[in-house]
Amino acid sequence: MPKLQGLFRRRKKPDGSGNADLARDLSIALCIKFCLLGILWWAFFAGKKVPVDAGSVAQALLNPSMNRLQEKP
Repeated sequence: MPKLQGLFRRRKKPDGSGNADLARDLSIALCIKFCLLGILWWAFFAGKKVPVDAGSVAQALLNPSMNRLQEKP
């Protein structure tokens, strides 16, 4: 078991460059994350606009039969 713990524990280097390694690892992880989020946005949300007209919005907001906040069980 001690061999496995050594794999996952970050050891300090004598020259103090352990913080630079951590910063590099975090930067790479953030770049990958933002790239994946960009790909997901492009695949599912980019260019997909919902047409909205003023009449349907007014009907949905001002029609008391559709307003679920006023309904009582």
